Amino acid sequence: MEYYIGLISGTSMDAVDAVLVDYSTMPGKIIERHSEPIHADLKNKIFQLISSTSSALPLLGKLDVEIGKLFAQTVNKLILKSKLKKTDIVAIGSHGQTVWHEPWGENPFTLQIGDPNIIAEETGITTVADFRRRDIAVGGQGAPLVPVFHETLFRTDKEDRVVLNLGGIANISVLPMTLESPIIGFDTGPANILCDSWIQRHSNKPYDENGCWALSGSVSEKLLTEMLADNYFNRQYPKSTGREYFNIAWVDQFLQDFDGYLKPEDVQATLVELTALTVQKGKALNYLV
Repeated sequence: MEYYIGLISGTSMDAVDAVLVDYSTMPGKIIERHSEPIHADLKNKIFQLISSTSSALPLLGKLDVEIGKLFAQTVNKLILKSKLKKTDIVAIGSHGQTVWHEPWGENPFTLQIGDPNIIAEETGITTVADFRRRDIAVGGQGAPLVPVFHETLFRTDKEDRVVLNLGGIANISVLPMTLESPIIGFDTGPANILCDSWIQRHSNKPYDENGCWALSGSVSEKLLTEMLADNYFNRQYPKSTGREYFNIAWVDQFLQDFDGYLKPEDVQATLVELTALTVQKGKALNYLV
């Protein structure tokens, strides 16, 4: 058996997700999974770091350690649930928590925290991390990461396939049936990141469960048209984005033209429609379907 553990906390920052997989045969078999919630205090500190306009180096350093400890704690709970021994695990792959992603300009970069040294020490397991920056170093976007995994799981020579991942940001993986053709992956735009932020502003709910609030509203075609005009949606791939671009301030800049006459639930419905249309636009723009 070849057991590996994967760790990630996504843009939504709702939990640290861990999975234990046996890769002795491909494409692997899931043995156990565990999600460790990110408590409100830590989430608020991460938001504070992301939104900081001044020097936040001490906070960055402390959160790097705190998140590393949380990831290690998640691994230890996962192993307990699995009934395996730590010596059974070959390695941990830890993505960390993205706090900034800016893969453009003269000095492009991406930054994930959650010190892998802490994870290795507190679990006693070899830990591999920092998955994005090498790709940026050679001129890539460093995101999305999932297309290579999707290729292993879903690619076939019988048909073209597109895999859609809706997290904080929406991304697609294009898997041509012609195996000589390269796979394609890119972020189409925001998914639940804007919907979550909007409902958090107007209630004490962390997210719009089952989309009920959005369903109670009506799409504003005017607002939707203005949002769709954002340059990001017309860029060709490769492209990637994150919370530093698509955030509540991004929504607010469009709402200034509406002078408060849109109901909050109508804005929520419009944000959901925005996600659907930009996924569709992303596929059409690149002649994928």
